[in-house]
Amino acid sequence: MKLGEALSGVSEQLVGIGSHDARIEAEVILCHVLGIDRAVMLRDLQESLILEQEDLVATLVKRRLEGEPLSYITGNREFYALLFEVTEDVLIPRQETELLVETVIEFSKRRDWAQLNIVDVGTGSGAIAVAIAVNIPSARVTAIDISQKALKVADVNRRLHSVHDRVLLRSGNLLEPLTGEMNIIVSNPPYIPEGEIEGLQREVLREPRVALDGGPDGLIVIRDLLRQAKSKISPGGIVVFEIDPTQARKTSQLSEKMFPDASITVLDDLSGAHRAVVIDTSACTKG
Repeated sequence: MKLGEALSGVSEQLVGIGSHDARIEAEVILCHVLGIDRAVMLRDLQESLILEQEDLVATLVKRRLEGEPLSYITGNREFYALLFEVTEDVLIPRQETELLVETVIEFSKRRDWAQLNIVDVGTGSGAIAVAIAVNIPSARVTAIDISQKALKVADVNRRLHSVHDRVLLRSGNLLEPLTGEMNIIVSNPPYIPEGEIEGLQREVLREPRVALDGGPDGLIVIRDLLRQAKSKISPGGIVVFEIDPTQARKTSQLSEKMFPDASITVLDDLSGAHRAVVIDTSACTKG
């Protein structure tokens, strides 16, 4: 079978399960099997696959048709222009979460901190922590997760991007492992109301429930995070966390209650959806 024929065939199968990016997914699967990049694949569409390659493509396509996320199939995911290893033990990094990294980088430029200490709460694959460390050479990032399996994946990724000396891994619940204050607290916490979990896409249901389930109203973890953050954020520091776009008002009100003297801002992602809340405590130190 020619590579071009395989590409068309896989694309057609993926369209059948409602994939909006069937062609892209087909390209990713074939590039993964052949160990080549997209440019080489498009150049070599007339080249033939060997039988072993055809069999592997069929196996991977079958897994995708059964609802397994593509990133679990290939074992990696791009996030903030960096490639990360992912397994079924971690939430798959998403493009909208890059807003958290951008926000941390921007605020780090505005502050004159002698030592920039950042904590990533619920680090999972370590994507946020590692992306921050790569882009802010002066940052020391503590990455916390309650899952030992997730921390093993984060360890792989901090070493993959050579920031293992500045990304420290800690096991525990939320901010409990911290002994000192942090300049920046960043988190993509579980925020989906538990009653809505079963209605999620089948691909999402393959991801760790602990990374999705925000309790009855979706805010149980965020409440605990903000309570702990009050005693862990340094003067003039910021807290930034991802939210359910439908919960912007509730999370803002909760943030105002916990940090009455801080500046509270809701940030939108590229699609225009409310995606993150920023608590800037610098207002608390003025006047």
